[in-house]
Amino acid sequence: MFITDEYERGMYMDKLELNIFENKSALKSISWIQILAIIGTFTMLYLLEGLVIKPTGSALAGREQFGIVGAVFFIIALFFIIIIVHEAIHGLFFKIFNPGGKVKFGFKAGMAYATSPGTVYSRGQFFIIIVMPFVIITGIMLAMMFMLPNPAYKYYIALHTGACAGDFYYLYLIMKHKHLSYAVDTEVGMSLYERKEQTV
Repeated sequence: MFITDEYERGMYMDKLELNIFENKSALKSISWIQILAIIGTFTMLYLLEGLVIKPTGSALAGREQFGIVGAVFFIIALFFIIIIVHEAIHGLFFKIFNPGGKVKFGFKAGMAYATSPGTVYSRGQFFIIIVMPFVIITGIMLAMMFMLPNPAYKYYIALHTGACAGDFYYLYLIMKHKHLSYAVDTEVGMSLYERKEQTV
């Protein structure tokens, strides 16, 4: 696509680059977002559960069959599955907006990631790519929380919300820099930029 070529040739008039693994300020912000997201989400769901939901079962469902250690292991394993699904949703929307783009998955510095390095997306497309795992997974788990009440859901939702801290930081940057119309995903973060006006 032509805007990718323009980006590679440096044909932009303003640009913001983020290397999430080297930017200490960004990592500090993400850590705070993570803590506040987990505490805030858990508190809201705890109050919601007490007001409108009558939980059945236990947050450590299955401990009678597998013991407390087995139940905790099950919860951790299920959370990792949620993270895999989270990254797969990112990858799906990378492909939806650019079917020809390559999508890579990996794990670095304690964080799982999906990336389509070098591919240029519009600001709106990138916003959707970033936000959809949170929307889809949280929506499904909230629906299950009401249909199949269990204390475990508030833990899963709170932990997953915390795991979205990096995504929330990206969304903050996208909303803050509204004058930058295009986004490029990288293996270490992202770039936002604005194209130069073409002159005849």
